Amino acid sequence: MRPSSRGHSEGAAPARPPSRRLQLAQISLEAALAVEGVVRAHSGPGALPATVEGSERVAGVLVVAVDDARYGVELHLVTSVVPLHPLAERVRKQVERAASTGGLREALGPVDITFEDVVEERTALASGEAA
Repeated sequence: MRPSSRGHSEGAAPARPPSRRLQLAQISLEAALAVEGVVRAHSGPGALPATVEGSERVAGVLVVAVDDARYGVELHLVTSVVPLHPLAERVRKQVERAASTGGLREALGPVDITFEDVVEERTALASGEAA
């Protein structure tokens, strides 16, 4: 194929930027993993839950439309042994902060957190999954 006047090959579609939904999934996961006490995302049996768009997949995060402009975020996490209710609040606040910083605050709906497993610190460190 020869280049077109737009700078890419004829017939090749330009790469589309990720949707707001996929951006929220990525930002939410990064924010959650930055909170002390969170060990990793949990994708469960059959690698679900996950947010999938084209060839992109964000495991452990399910982002769904709740109305015309907002998306609910469901995080499925594995934690170390810590008080879970305060951890959930810290994760929720971190996700809200990250969405605001990323220009997605208006798109963020409710943030639900499910703790799928709790692992002892030594177990997390031994498997290379330190918080």
